[in-house]
Amino acid sequence: MTQDVLEQASIQLAKQIKDYLQDKQLGANLPNISYEILALQLIDSVEHENQIKALADTKISSACCDPNSDSFDPIKAIVFLKDSDYDEACWLSFLLIYTDDSADNDWPFMRLLYSGVGLDIPRLTWKAVNEHSDLITQLDTVASALARQQPKPRFGHHRAYELLAQLPSVFTSYIGFINEQGGHKALFQPHKSNVDKQSYFETLYSLIRQNIYRFGRLSTFEYLCLLGKMGLADVEPDSCYIAEASGPKRGAKLLFGMLNNEQLDAHAVGLADYLGVGYQEMEAAICHWQKSPDRFIQH
Repeated sequence: MTQDVLEQASIQLAKQIKDYLQDKQLGANLPNISYEILALQLIDSVEHENQIKALADTKISSACCDPNSDSFDPIKAIVFLKDSDYDEACWLSFLLIYTDDSADNDWPFMRLLYSGVGLDIPRLTWKAVNEHSDLITQLDTVASALARQQPKPRFGHHRAYELLAQLPSVFTSYIGFINEQGGHKALFQPHKSNVDKQSYFETLYSLIRQNIYRFGRLSTFEYLCLLGKMGLADVEPDSCYIAEASGPKRGAKLLFGMLNNEQLDAHAVGLADYLGVGYQEMEAAICHWQKSPDRFIQH
């Protein structure tokens, strides 16, 4: 998208945002630039999601699954594995959300973690942690080995309050929960047809919040959204989950006014539906926007 096209698209989208606010009698009292910046954040969020979805039609090399390869890319690996090794694709999705690592620095955390640093195994795969029961008791070793690395791997912004010392408890809770449910497929794809994807998202959201240690609102929301986008789970978000949020809630209050949690979530969903964008894209855009409502910062 050229700069001119992007500018025109943001102006048009900003007008639609203001139209929604006025139609709902919420007022549109911010400077015009603020709505255009929100529009840019929405466009950026949608583009990011489209790039991930486009991977399904891209030829991907198996090297993307090797943490020691220059071509390692866990997002591509999930796409590559989803039809041939469903469990591993779900496990990689969990690891990716757990670390909140990114391609910006070439996946440093995911490389170390997935290679089984500190253990005498080639990769910390789902098969490995299930077939070798002693690996569960060695997760402390993994956490310690990660902590000794220079530089020490850092959790991404969305997992900023995580500690490596918590890794064994997080992983043990995840592995135990998935196996108690009969495996990833039994949990995430139990329906053959006519599934209400939004209702099942809500069901799984509650289950994961209750059973996976340190998976709060954002981690659970992002994990289920990732599984849904990748075709690994029969789900799509039923709301923007603003109520328990911090950044998105601040953004929603700035946009919609000082409303209660239920009203904020309802209007976030209403605006997303009005604009024809996904609920995760709306949640992400509002969160990024509230950090800098007068200047676009790409995330």
